[in-house]
Amino acid sequence: MGLRFRKSISILPGVKLNLGTKGASVSVGKRGMHYTMHTSGRQTVSVGLPGTGLSYVKTVSSGAKSSTKKTAKPLTGYRDGKSNASLNQAAAQELAAAQQEAANYTAYVDELKSLHKACDPEVDWRAICDGNTTAYGYEKLKDIAIHVLGGDVEAYYAAVERIQPYEDLRDFGSTFEFGTDASDFAEVQFGIMEEEVMPVIEVSVTQSGKLSQKDLTKSKYYDLLQDYVCSTCIRTARDTFALLPVNTVYVHAVKTMVNPATGLDEEETLISVRFTREWFEKVDFERIDPSQFMSLFECRMKFGKTTGFAPVIRLSSGQ
Repeated sequence: MGLRFRKSISILPGVKLNLGTKGASVSVGKRGMHYTMHTSGRQTVSVGLPGTGLSYVKTVSSGAKSSTKKTAKPLTGYRDGKSNASLNQAAAQELAAAQQEAANYTAYVDELKSLHKACDPEVDWRAICDGNTTAYGYEKLKDIAIHVLGGDVEAYYAAVERIQPYEDLRDFGSTFEFGTDASDFAEVQFGIMEEEVMPVIEVSVTQSGKLSQKDLTKSKYYDLLQDYVCSTCIRTARDTFALLPVNTVYVHAVKTMVNPATGLDEEETLISVRFTREWFEKVDFERIDPSQFMSLFECRMKFGKTTGFAPVIRLSSGQ
């Protein structure tokens, strides 16, 4: 606490000289009422009621000139036009980026469930044999066309090698393997690329325009996984029917999994299905649910909504 110095000197009855560290003052009056003039220019009047503790003090003149300029307080929530424009632009950009991210996510999920909607052009083997140079695949297939129509299995393998019907599915299935030993059916196996393909979060835009990312629930994850694998199976069969004059296509979806009995990685079949051309010619592939579509065919698939796929014994080709 700082020390303060003050001393009062009586000059005349009712008149006192007050000395302090910040200047001097003269008080005129008696107890209960007096008037004080300070060297700083401040003048005060004090009125009190003795014995009551009540008093009134009024400063007549402070003597000091204020150097502080009054400034208008900004209105709450107000910014100048330039600031508002910058903030609006930043908010709009953030919203646009969030919407684009959510749209990309939705488009990717839709693609996983819609692989079956696309298909390679159908090869008209008779037109190729007749020398129609506008027929799809004419240049690559003209020398084997007559052999394919004759049911030559080696010509089937040559057609697959030249056209590469599963090439545009490489991002969704690995190691496509084609096989057949008869003219009326074909068999295709592919590896499920769950870890490489499946999203583990869902992306959306909140009502406030912010990007939201949260983990997919087990049921949503496995429901999407089933649609993706089934859609790939259907697309594989469609491309095979479009290329070869076969009536049946077997498709096997496999995945390398740990055998709990041995602790070793083993290739397991998770879906094995026998598709027929007859049904494929009747279906509107734009409107089907890929997982439900499988029920129209002989299909081996063990699937749990919260557990996913379990291994099955695959169908024997030619059944």
